[in-house]
Amino acid sequence: MKLRMTPRSPLLRMCWDFTAQCKIWTGLHANKNDARQNPFQIRPHGTDTSIIRPLTLNNVEKFLQTYDTFMLDCDGTLYGTDHVSSIPNVPEAISKLRNIGKHLLYVTNNSMHSNERYVNKFREVGFEAHESDIFGVANAAAVYLRDIANIDGKVYLVGGQGMKQELDKHHLVNFGVGPDPDQASWDPKQLLQMEFRDNVEAVLVGFDEHFHYNKIYKAVSYLCNPNCLFVATNIVETNVKIGEGRMQPTTGALIQAISVPAKREPLVIGKPGTLLLDCIRHKHPSIDLKRTVFIGDGLRSDIAFANNIGVDSVLVLTGSGALDKIDSPEVTPTYVMDSFELFANI
Repeated sequence: MKLRMTPRSPLLRMCWDFTAQCKIWTGLHANKNDARQNPFQIRPHGTDTSIIRPLTLNNVEKFLQTYDTFMLDCDGTLYGTDHVSSIPNVPEAISKLRNIGKHLLYVTNNSMHSNERYVNKFREVGFEAHESDIFGVANAAAVYLRDIANIDGKVYLVGGQGMKQELDKHHLVNFGVGPDPDQASWDPKQLLQMEFRDNVEAVLVGFDEHFHYNKIYKAVSYLCNPNCLFVATNIVETNVKIGEGRMQPTTGALIQAISVPAKREPLVIGKPGTLLLDCIRHKHPSIDLKRTVFIGDGLRSDIAFANNIGVDSVLVLTGSGALDKIDSPEVTPTYVMDSFELFANI
């Protein structure tokens, strides 16, 4: 992708001189002795610079010589955070990077879509991708529950059709998708009459447009059993601005609505935790992290994920990323650029 980095305010100039020590951001609570809670070690960051550099046409050639594998966020990077708006020249940027031999991987915290749906989504916005190069949290959650946690009971799903498709594909018995079947009520007598199922071994929470008080009640009730796993797709992204005076709550907000009354923290599948790297390396074991870069618009998700897995990063300013948010040493990108469009001009 190619973008032009235009001169900005003194804030941008200050940004280039900003120095800080990166700090690990993760939603995982490590417990290496219990694979059902978290079998993944938290990795230290490996970014070898604390100076944020602008990525422009003037230095993009050297940048391209440095990296072979490009891990790409989707929402806010390849298209708008509203999942509808286009970002100029993204298909051309994808094509240019492929033509010079770059390996592109798509790594997203969006739990609304299955990996198969992402293939179609990318086609709709103008480029092709192989499903083997797509790493969405819906797919990763299903892989975790089946292959790591070895779930053989039921999964209560607070999520959408994309997550259900992945659970079904991995032969995990699940229920809960769509509107809750019981009538809404605050009355304890009616709450006690609502449907509950036996042998529920996990509660999985992602984005759910049918989120409801009944679902909170049922999820929290299942989680009263300490042996019931609590798994979430991501917790750091809680809202996105979709218009003037319009703020959409996103997955992290829904998870907190369950986590707080349950008095339990979930195992988090998505960025900035490192589980997605394990999924990527399972399919692409030859990836050299020293020659890998992550490009995304989220500081606390994308850039923190890059720091956690030990790769360089690019903060792109077309989505939720903004220079005025880089005001502390907690998460620092290696580079910053205006838009993925830059690579269309190489």
